[in-house]
Amino acid sequence: MCESCQLGLVLNTRADAAPEPGAAFLVIDNSMSVCAVSAAAEELLACSETDAVNRHLTELLVPADAEADVGHNLAVAVTWAAGGDEVPRVATVRPANIFGVRLRTRIASCGPQPAALLVFE
Repeated sequence: MCESCQLGLVLNTRADAAPEPGAAFLVIDNSMSVCAVSAAAEELLACSETDAVNRHLTELLVPADAEADVGHNLAVAVTWAAGGDEVPRVATVRPANIFGVRLRTRIASCGPQPAALLVFE
């Protein structure tokens, strides 16, 4: 529990993967379900956290690079990170309901229980 606001859960991740204050990010579990959405991500994806949580990631985001290297594939990166793999990855995505928008993301493991942290850059 966050000590300053008494809401939410404090997650741990690599220093180079942690979002800046106010950044847009998602937390995704090992079943590819969205667990948390930052306020900035709500605005970026045009959806509320309550509408996004417990939905499959691909209902919100889809890969934007059809020819992307497997190491940078969205599903692969999220699966590895949610499984606890310490290697951060990068993927280019787009909102599932918006065309013509491409967003670069960095994906890393977070915890205490392994999950994927997807930060929009």
